[in-house]
Amino acid sequence: MHWSTREAAPREQFAYWRELICAAFLALTPESDLRGGFTGDVTQWPLGALHLARITSQRQTVRRTRADIERSPVRGYYANLQVRGTSLMAQGDRVTLLHPGELGLVGTDAPFRFEFGGDFQQLSFFVPLDLLPGPVPTAAALDTRAGVGAAVRLALESVPTARRPERLAFHAAGMLGVALEPTILDPVRAPRTHRAAVQDIEDHLADDDLAPAATARRLGVSVRLLHGLFAGRPESYAATVRRLRLAKAERDLRDPALSHLRVIDVATEAGFVNVASFHRAFRRAFGRTPSELRNLNISARTQLHP
Repeated sequence: MHWSTREAAPREQFAYWRELICAAFLALTPESDLRGGFTGDVTQWPLGALHLARITSQRQTVRRTRADIERSPVRGYYANLQVRGTSLMAQGDRVTLLHPGELGLVGTDAPFRFEFGGDFQQLSFFVPLDLLPGPVPTAAALDTRAGVGAAVRLALESVPTARRPERLAFHAAGMLGVALEPTILDPVRAPRTHRAAVQDIEDHLADDDLAPAATARRLGVSVRLLHGLFAGRPESYAATVRRLRLAKAERDLRDPALSHLRVIDVATEAGFVNVASFHRAFRRAFGRTPSELRNLNISARTQLHP
């Protein structure tokens, strides 16, 4: 079965996309800032209790909400193989980024979110709960370039042309269960997580061009997906940069080996370009000026080692 937004009038294309997404999958809620002229195609292969779909589309966010779950309370998993583009995948407190050649799962009985920052293509494989009894690590990336993961990818890619696609899909689900074993799957995927974004900030605190665009470029993701890593967390990207820069400045001001540095030098090394704003931010964060903190620290060391 094949659906395309080209079947609808230009002004109605995204509304039609919402309808066909729900027709091809369980109840989902897609959103996009692209309205008129939105393009998307879905081809689905029913495989008994399983089904496989190929989605080719433009940037959007796709959610499965509590209301969606109530409308279609089917229990199982979507195994999504990223073919082109990147996607942020989030479920519960877990977030990861899928790059081409990676596969990630989400459970249908809890809310989840996919964010596509640009044009993309995915193969989405629905597997009923009884074929993956668990525990199943959702919102984690599985590399399909080698090992069992590669066998899963090859099977999914071969389903559309297989003589007995239902049988091949069933075997793909079995291999997926093997590939998800903890000894094979690395659920952390540090290069794809919020932790990696924070590490990049720490590594480049003194850079003049430290900004979302620079971090996103180094991680190989879009700026929109980068901001998605910070969504729902206590600090935004900018707040994280400010906190880490202040923390570095505070450490350097306490460090006896750096006592020869002027306060302006400490501020610059921490990435601050405006000394006045640095002083204001430092006082708000630590309750005293940088000079006051340094002098208190010197006095304390003098008392300990007169």
